[in-house]
Amino acid sequence: MDHSAAVSQTTLEFISQLGLSQQVLVTIVFSPDQNIYNVLLKTDNPGLIIGYHGENLSALQLLLAQHLHNQVGEWLNLSLNVNDYRQRREASLHALADSAVARVIASGQPHSLPPMPAAERRLVHLYLADHPDVTTASEGVGRSRSVIISPRI
Repeated sequence: MDHSAAVSQTTLEFISQLGLSQQVLVTIVFSPDQNIYNVLLKTDNPGLIIGYHGENLSALQLLLAQHLHNQVGEWLNLSLNVNDYRQRREASLHALADSAVARVIASGQPHSLPPMPAAERRLVHLYLADHPDVTTASEGVGRSRSVIISPRI
């Protein structure tokens, strides 16, 4: 069942509660093949919505998903994005991983990436999953958890 109207209305309510309704354009795109609602926000000032390394964006996505679950009675797959932030951040993480891989191959020693949220660590793990020369693992606890890239033995 398509819940685009509920997703749109709830997103607009959240944006309004943040006091940003005059500054944000909301577009909802449902991808039936992936069964996901892509909530695309456009604004001239994305920093407030994105937050530090996307923390506000992730929190808003979680709150939106929980609120929609209460409204429609089922969990909906959501992806909340502001000004293509997620694509730019993924490209940045890939570049960071490529740089670390080059360092690991040259030195033969493991290299630790900076601490990052679980979703970003997952992107790095998936990006390097089939790499023939390195393996990845996460180490640390909570906010200090990071990806360790090691030479493949």
